[in-house]
Amino acid sequence: MNIGFIGFGEVGQEMSKGFYANDSSHKVFVYDTLYEKTETKKRAKEAHAVLFANPLKVVQEELDILFVAVPAQYSKDAWKSVWSDLNDTTIYVDLSTASSETKQQISKEMKCENRLFVDGAIMGPLKVNQQKVPMMVSGIGSKEFIEWGKAFDMNLVYVSELAGDATNIKFIRSIFTKGLSTLLHEVMEIAEKLELDETILNSITDTIDKEPFENVINRLITGNVFHSERRVKEMENVISFMLENDIEPQMTRATRDKLITITNTNIKEKFHGKAPLHWKHVMQTINQT
Repeated sequence: MNIGFIGFGEVGQEMSKGFYANDSSHKVFVYDTLYEKTETKKRAKEAHAVLFANPLKVVQEELDILFVAVPAQYSKDAWKSVWSDLNDTTIYVDLSTASSETKQQISKEMKCENRLFVDGAIMGPLKVNQQKVPMMVSGIGSKEFIEWGKAFDMNLVYVSELAGDATNIKFIRSIFTKGLSTLLHEVMEIAEKLELDETILNSITDTIDKEPFENVINRLITGNVFHSERRVKEMENVISFMLENDIEPQMTRATRDKLITITNTNIKEKFHGKAPLHWKHVMQTINQT
């Protein structure tokens, strides 16, 4: 079995190591623009991969599957660099964080040639999981990819046949994960400065842990329907408080601005004085405006 990688950073290295540990009989062929660097050569050696100086050399190995793991802005260039020599039966899996639009464009062109394209979205830590990392997949080659991945115990979740859907899930989830991490940074930055970090940590933990997280989501989103306007003023006061303590309130300003946007939708009036029962009712009302 022949496996290829265009782009051989952490994604390629960790997955290749996992493939090798699972079954050392297969071969991995890789290309990276930094192929001359000592670190790249070391990475390939540790992963038992053959490193080439030309991407075409990779796809000329009659690959069963080709993973593209390059920075988002190079996704289309990576595809163009191998298209001419790509085997008709090779499953092409784009693991980059390129936009869904870009992936749909590549998929459309590949479909015209009856070739298999997969939009893959990595949803967990690679160093821990390697080839078993949770991954959402969409696109015309997804079901074939899932079947192929069974031999390596890959953790693949089918989304749809539309390329870009898996990426959209990753992007939407990133709003939460990256947003939460930076929000907590801002919270604990001011808390530690005022020597209130342990008290704040315990308070937040008690709030989150006292009920299922789905209930927390429901309570927080529905609560904004009637209280967004009041909360705008509260966040204005918080912004002033943080500035007085020489902490830049970037996330707090964003919270204030979002509350203003919610208020300006007049969503309170749309519920006619009755509290919404579920967060989904709030989203449906806003999205239909």
